[in-house]
Parts: sequence; structure tokens; C-alpha cells
Amino acid sequence: MIIVGGTLGFRFIEGWRWVDSLWMTVITLTTIGYSEPNMLSDAGRWFTMGLIVAGLGLGTYTLGQVTKYVVEGEFRQDLRERRRRNLMRKLENHFIVVGLGRLGREVAEELHHRGHQVVAIEVEAETSDRLPFLDLRLKGDGSSDEILNEAAINRARGIAAATGSDATNIFVTLSARQMNPRIHIITRVDDEASVQKAFRAGANAVINPYGISGARMAQGMIHPHAAQLLDRAVGRAHNEFEIEDVAIGEVEHYNGRLGELDIPDRHGVLIVAIRRPDGQLITRLDRHTELRAGDIAIVVGRPADVRMLAEAVMDGAV
Repeated sequence: MIIVGGTLGFRFIEGWRWVDSLWMTVITLTTIGYSEPNMLSDAGRWFTMGLIVAGLGLGTYTLGQVTKYVVEGEFRQDLRERRRRNLMRKLENHFIVVGLGRLGREVAEELHHRGHQVVAIEVEAETSDRLPFLDLRLKGDGSSDEILNEAAINRARGIAAATGSDATNIFVTLSARQMNPRIHIITRVDDEASVQKAFRAGANAVINPYGISGARMAQGMIHPHAAQLLDRAVGRAHNEFEIEDVAIGEVEHYNGRLGELDIPDRHGVLIVAIRRPDGQLITRLDRHTELRAGDIAIVVGRPADVRMLAEAVMDGAV
């Protein structure tokens, strides 16, 4: 506005050409001090003095604002916000964890350990420290449509409602199911009376951490060796072998009877169960059990062997 005003002032006060008026305005505001293109009248000199004062005022104010912007951390905050928005646009097939209590942190760390992107949502952050197992950390209500949109729930693979409140977890489940009908939802409940409510809200699975912990301790006392083997399969502290879901594609070498496919010898993994597309879970397998496109095979094996099988059943590599 000052540049435009200065140019118009010199044009109409002195009657100069547009280019001379603009030149005079620029050298005045920048205090370069080149000679005037033409002699100034008294009115022109008064106008020039006002232009200098306005230019110096604007320059001082701008310098102060820039200094404040950098010194007070707003610049760094804006950079973080820009990086966060760039990451949000790239998020896809990630997992969302609502609630970063002890359970939520364990879930997030396990997902990160297995190579997945993790977005956490918490109402009140206990600390602002950067947590290495999180790709994105949002502060807000996990049942809010706005915060779930910010977490890119429409492109997420799954969400875990892991707060310490059954009511909050059920609200999160309800909101997540409405916003993404295809997402896989795991909901924590501490009260058995809330289990059916969570399922009605749209949960695919409901976890009672106290029930699971109690059952695990009992198994550890009754069958200590079997329990230790299970820990090695599902815990991130060990990587000898793991239990994984493998989606079966339309590949000839992986569609047919298990006895004919001979997957254990070809890939070194064992199929322990099969989930049919209609939800049926088959656990009693024999050589005549058929493996079909669209099935989910639950397999046990070394991580590298499981990954090779997962790639083979989709692209046909034997």
C-alpha cells in the first residue's frame, strides 16, 4: 500500500512519469539515496518526508514482528505444523491408538515394532516429549469427528480404543465405525457389562485387559512351556517366529487342498487356521482342507518366511 501510495503521490503531485514515480518511491523506502529523477517541489518534499517516516515505521514494525516470530518459537511451531500436515497427507493403511496410558503405549510400541505407522490421540498429553514409536501425536477427544479426520481415519487400517473409560471407548468405537465402515476396531472394556455395548457400537473385537492377564497367568502356571512359546510368537522381545494373517490371492499355486499345496515344505511355515470370507474360522485342518482366494490363512513361522509367503500368494512367486 505504501509503494502504491508513494507512486500515485509523485505522479499526481509532481506530474512525473509512472516509472519515475515508482523509482522515487523505491529508493526512498529502501533509503538507498540515489538522486531524484527530477527536481522536487515543496509539496513533493513534504510528501517525501511523510513517505520516509511511513517506510521507517513499517520497516521497524516488520523487523520487530520477524524477530518475535523467531525468538518466541512461532517459527519452529509453524515448521512442526507444516511437517505434521505433510505427514497427514501421506498417511495410509496406518493404525490409530486412542489413549496413551500403559495399555495404549504397549499397543503403539508393538505396532511400531512390526513396521506400521502409528497415530496416537489423547485428551491430555502427560508430556510433550517426542515419542519415537509414534508417527503423529494429536491432542483432543478421540470420539470427535474433527480429530478423527485429522488422524486420517478414512485411510486407516485399524483403530484401538484404549482409554481407561469404557464410556469413552464405546463413543470412540461408534464414531470410528460411522466414519469408516471398513476399519477394524479393537475396543478395551474393563466392565463385562460393557462388552455387548461395544459390539453394538461397531467393535470387531473387545479386549478386557484384566481378563486376558488373568488367563495368561493361569496358563503360565498350568502350561508354562506352552505359554512361553506363545510369548515368543506374539511378543516384540523375541523374533524367532511369529503368528501372522496372510491374505490369499487368486494364484494357482496357493489355491487348492493343503496336502497338494505343500506350503510347509515350500515356505517353512505352518498354517494353523483359515478364516473364510464369510467369517467362518476353520481350526481343524487336514490335507483335504481347501485354501481359496479371499481366505485369510493364520500362519506360524519365522518372520522372513512369513513375509515371503505373503508376497508369493499375491504375485504368484513360488
